[in-house]
Amino acid sequence: MHGRTFLLAVFLLFAAGLLPAATPGPNRRLFPFNELISDEDLSRLEAGEIVIRNIRDRKNMCMRRGISDYPDEILDMFTELNPGYLAEILYMFPEEGNSDESVISQSDAIFSDWPLYKEVIYTDEDTGKSKPLFPEAELVKRTDGYRWKSIWTHVKMDFLAPYDTELIIKTTDDTFFFSQINQEAMKYKFVTAVRPRNMQAAICCFKFRGNWFVYALGGVKAPVIPFVRNKIDHQFIGRIEDFTVFYIKRFDIKR
Repeated sequence: MHGRTFLLAVFLLFAAGLLPAATPGPNRRLFPFNELISDEDLSRLEAGEIVIRNIRDRKNMCMRRGISDYPDEILDMFTELNPGYLAEILYMFPEEGNSDESVISQSDAIFSDWPLYKEVIYTDEDTGKSKPLFPEAELVKRTDGYRWKSIWTHVKMDFLAPYDTELIIKTTDDTFFFSQINQEAMKYKFVTAVRPRNMQAAICCFKFRGNWFVYALGGVKAPVIPFVRNKIDHQFIGRIEDFTVFYIKRFDIKR
């Protein structure tokens, strides 16, 4: 009898809406991503967090095609590269209070400031120590066109021989694109760890259904040699992630 009374009470509480219902997941229609991204990651984006997905394979990229030209360009870049090491970085902030002019001009100014490279801090996963990502960075040449620019720099990372890299920046009234591609072989001691144009990072910023989205991919195509592979996995991908997060955190946005 008591059991029946308890069950009746529980039923009445549900019927009256007094017991908490299951928490609904994020509204996926508000995001430009496919089914490969988790509800947990979408909730983190809604909370203002930077989400890093170590996806390794281009088949795991979560951006949908056809959302905007620059995300599609990034997907094309990494489909062609077919890297063996790949990371995806995502960020979201509201369109309200963040005008097109403000977001695009900030993006252009931040990524055009090549001396800022020397301020990027990288945390070594092997040692836990923090150090400059590029202790040396010199301008080689710069070409500015209408809504695009090419910046060549000669950079040095602590375990590699110096090499040249090219930065490409493109903008429209409400979209931004940045890419960084090594133009010379990246050598670890006497071994070519990464061939020219095989380490790439690309970032874009665009609007979708009331929010700004920052979408970035960083990847490396390199030979599968055990001691080199370990360096790439812990050093290169970690550096791409830290580089992207450093720049995202420099955005002056309103929430």
